[in-house]
Amino acid sequence: MQKPTKQNSLYLTIKQVYFDQIVAGTKTEEYREISPNTYKKYLQCDSDGYPLIADFITDDDRDFYGPDWIMACKDGKFPFFFRTDIQYLNLAVGYNKVRDTATVEVTDITPLIAKNPKGAELRFDIDEKGGLQPNPQGRFCMWQAVFHLGKVVEKNIVSKR
Repeated sequence: MQKPTKQNSLYLTIKQVYFDQIVAGTKTEEYREISPNTYKKYLQCDSDGYPLIADFITDDDRDFYGPDWIMACKDGKFPFFFRTDIQYLNLAVGYNKVRDTATVEVTDITPLIAKNPKGAELRFDIDEKGGLQPNPQGRFCMWQAVFHLGKVVEKNIVSKR
């Protein structure tokens, strides 16, 4: 792996409890929701800023999903491509100027359909009024990016615990 740079690293804020687990090596995955506000951080996009879409998504599918494309879930398959340049996560605890930070290797990024507290996938359909209707086989879902973590390559612990 290359050394961490601004080009191959993704900056994320994180809660102290999860930061401590990652630095200790007991938390080996970090989850982030893919939403209309965050998708450009995680997904490959074209020159206009739209995510590249897998070829199993047809023109009819594109028309069906319309403005809700980021929640597309055709047959439970992830229809996008993760950025291939993310090799590290730069983690920072909270938003204070002085805070714990660490840089961690990313060994892989995989998609996951988000789950409710009972463990069921958050899949749904959208009714004619735009309301969400839970459906275990729904054509929409909430996607998460799962960052599989490797070694901690740098850390700066400033908190007093």
